[in-house]
Formats: sequence, structure tokens, C-alpha cells
Amino acid sequence: MKSAKDMLDSLMGPSRNMAAKDRKGDDFKMDNVCTHFFVGLCPGQLLCKHVDAVEKCKLLHSVALKEELEKHPDCEKYKREYEDKYTRRLEEICSDADAKVAKEKRKCRPPETVIKLPDHLKIKVQCYEEARAERLKEANDRGEAGDLEGSQMAMRSSQQAQRDIDGINKAHTSTFPGEDVCKLCGIKYLLGGAGVTGYERLKDGELWEEDHYKSKGHEAYKQVRDALTEMRKKRREREQEDDTARKTGKERSRSRDRGGGREGKERERDTRDRGDRRDTDRRDGGGRDQGGDRRGDRDGERGGDRDRDRGGNGRDGGGRDGGDRRDNNRDRGRDNRDRDRRRSRSR
Repeated sequence: MKSAKDMLDSLMGPSRNMAAKDRKGDDFKMDNVCTHFFVGLCPGQLLCKHVDAVEKCKLLHSVALKEELEKHPDCEKYKREYEDKYTRRLEEICSDADAKVAKEKRKCRPPETVIKLPDHLKIKVQCYEEARAERLKEANDRGEAGDLEGSQMAMRSSQQAQRDIDGINKAHTSTFPGEDVCKLCGIKYLLGGAGVTGYERLKDGELWEEDHYKSKGHEAYKQVRDALTEMRKKRREREQEDDTARKTGKERSRSRDRGGGREGKERERDTRDRGDRRDTDRRDGGGRDQGGDRRGDRDGERGGDRDRDRGGNGRDGGGRDGGDRRDNNRDRGRDNRDRDRRRSRSR
């Protein structure tokens, strides 16, 4: 019987007396806690009363710790670990039951009728059979001799001897209904139920079929089998999700690799094109600068000559006017070069 402390630990957890700020929230990881209870049912707690091979679980089964696990940030990680451990335990129990089914199946007896006579009754039955045979012979002989009444009396004596034999055999006859094995738990039982006639006296360890399927032991094994089916289904779904995630990750990685290759090639091509355009701009811009300077010098010289012909202060004024024109020509040359660069970039 559980103590008061065990009951409180089960309902409220081992840290029930600690302040909320002092609780770490990981008491579910303690060694004395049943992790099977967190993800399903505890087989040891369920089967211990019905199966000798399954020991009783002495660990803590706490609802509070189960709720604590659900709130933990690494809940999915621990639940997956506990589910794998739980599934392995269920598989061990079902594997043992399957081995027991195969073993007990070989021992099952088919339906049969058995007559068991004590030795003294066997002698008595033998005497009745000899008397019956003699009366039959006597009835036949008297009938052939024409003694009809004597023949009938001998026949009645023969029939009475047969009734005595049948009475003795019936009193010591048992009808065995046959045996079979439960495929869930490996328990051998008698076919039929308590209403079967001819086999009313059960021996030690014998169990009727209908009684077995109503038993708590059979129901416990059914729960274990159903739990294993559910866990295997969940494991398959989880493996499929993991495979899908891995395939998706690989496809994304390949897409990034392909995209990165194209982007790298495009960047390299753009860099190469920009370099070519800069080289072209330098060549074109240099020629235009020289041409513009030469044109400016020629224009300046012509203006100076015209100013000198005018005389007086025309020399100074012509020099200044020629310099202004050269500056204007240089500005126009720069404008032309900037315009050409913009056009090259737009191409």
C-alpha cells in the first residue's frame, strides 16, 4: 500500500514544498520516476497482478511531473527519448507473449471422448459382453428349432446385458472439449464455456474460453498490444517526417549552390564589363581632351591675332579672351566626356 508521501509525490510532485522560484522544473528527470507513464501506460503497473514474468513497477507515477515535462522547453526531445524506450519495453513484453503462444500451441489437445473404467468394472463389462453373445446365440438356435417363445426370452436377456454395458460406460465417460491459446497473452484455455456438457469438473489451472476473454489479464494484454500498435504508427510517421525534412534540406542546399553559382558568374561578368567600359572611357576621354585643348589653343591664337591687329590694348584683351575661350572649351570637353560615360553605362 502506498504511503501518504508517495501519494502526495504522485499528485503534486517531489518539490511540492519548495517555493515556485526555487523549483528547477526538471524533477521529471529523477531516477526514481517512471518515464513510461509520461508517454503512455506503465506495463509493470498494469500486468504485474496477472503475469508472473512482469515485475511490479516500483517507480514514481506522478501526474504533476508529467505536466512539468509538458512545460519544459526541451519537451519534444525528452518525449522522443521516452517514447523510444517505452516502445522497446512494449516490444519485449509482446515478444515474450508471442513466444509463449507458440509454445503453448504445441501442447493443445484436440476435442475427444474418453472412457475411463476401473479394473473391476472392466471385468464386469467383459462378463456382460460374454453373456450378451451367449444370449444372442441361444435366441438364434431356438428360433431355428421353432421355439419362438424361448428365442424371444434369450433376445431380451441379450438386450439387458447391452444396457448394463452402456450404463457402466456412460458413467465413466468424459468428453474433452479441446484446447486453444489466446493470441494476445499466450494463455491456454478450454474451448467453449461453462455450459459444455460432459466436462463439468475442471482441473487445477484449467480455464474456459469465455472466462478468459472476460478476465482482467486478457484486457491488460490487449491494452499493451494496442499501445504498441499506436507507438509503432507514431514512429513511422515521425520517420517519414524526418525523411521529408532531410530531402527538403538537401533540395534547398542544392538550390542555393546553383543560385550562388549563377550569381557569382553574373557578378564576375558585370565586373569584367565595367572594367572594359572604364578602359574605353579613358581612351575616348583622353583623345577628346587633347582635341579640345588643341582647338582651344588654335582659337586663342586666332583671337590674339585679331586683337593685335586692332592695336593698343588689344594684346592684353586678346590674351584674356583667348584664355576664357580655352577654359570654355575645356568645360565643354568635360561635359562631352561625362555624357559619353553615361551613355556607355546605359548600354
